[in-house]
Amino acid sequence: MPAIYRFLIIVMLSISANAGAEPFFDFSASTPEGSWALREVTTTDHKGRQTILVITQKFLGSEQRQGQTYYWLESEMDNYKLKKGKRKREGEHVVLKVLVSKEAMSSDPANVINNLQGFGQEIIMQTGDSQPLMISGGGILAGATLKAMGVEVKYQFTVEGTETIATAAGTFKTKRVAGKGNTSARILFKKIEMQSQSVLWISKKVPFGIVQSESTDIINGKEERSKTVLLEYARSGAETAITGEVIKMPF
Repeated sequence: MPAIYRFLIIVMLSISANAGAEPFFDFSASTPEGSWALREVTTTDHKGRQTILVITQKFLGSEQRQGQTYYWLESEMDNYKLKKGKRKREGEHVVLKVLVSKEAMSSDPANVINNLQGFGQEIIMQTGDSQPLMISGGGILAGATLKAMGVEVKYQFTVEGTETIATAAGTFKTKRVAGKGNTSARILFKKIEMQSQSVLWISKKVPFGIVQSESTDIINGKEERSKTVLLEYARSGAETAITGEVIKMPF
């Protein structure tokens, strides 16, 4: 599974509440408008090959539409291969800006697919120096695509207590949350099954919550491990990286 997909699932789950349970992370209280967080995700596959995803998440602001509150969230992403301690870029710099309903950020994400409509009212994507593209109703389109693939994501998380974690961004008293679950999908004639075990260390002082996370996935019988670490953050100053005139796609 691509690191960005796994990472976004973890983020969506960590900032939402399980049905009838205490939220793992209060997004509205802990992630003010203008805040941002820089994280690094290192993934090691079953052959020992490593890749690194560097991702900056931002909360750019909010707006009202038809009496509802929406959030503009943005992710900047860079992928690298890691070989003999050296990084080699894979692909171009990607910026993904998404309009998300406030309600979707606090709903039960037991099945992430059911929340995709709320997670993508509008999606703006820019790759490298190309013009940014906007898709309205992107969450509906993504949800329909993933449902056609038979994608299912099911997770259960348990708060295990508190733990102090140190990263390059500082030392934090965190809530330790353990989780397990499975993801399944069918791409063409191939079925993909993934069983996951994760541990998240979450702090209310950090935008988007995650200070560190570790995950072990078994994908069609092959093990893959990933670790996410917070490098930097701030509670103000976030600006969009989208440049140029946005082209609206005819969907």
